[in-house]
Amino acid sequence: MLTVIEPLFLLGGAVLVLTSLTLYSRRQKHLHGFWQVWVGKLKDFTIAEFRFYRMGILFLFIGIVLRIVNLTMI
Repeated sequence: MLTVIEPLFLLGGAVLVLTSLTLYSRRQKHLHGFWQVWVGKLKDFTIAEFRFYRMGILFLFIGIVLRIVNLTMI
């Protein structure tokens, strides 16, 4: 069961993070959002972009925890 849920969380999290960064880049009219996230300079997210980003990070975290649990159960 965990082997099915884990990739869904990881894929869903990656899609949500990329969606938020794409929305930010379109609004700012440049592609700097994709590298600014790594240096911590994204301070002007809209509420929708921030929600997508945080939900994506949460899904990625849950997917990683499920992966660890799945590997330790075997």
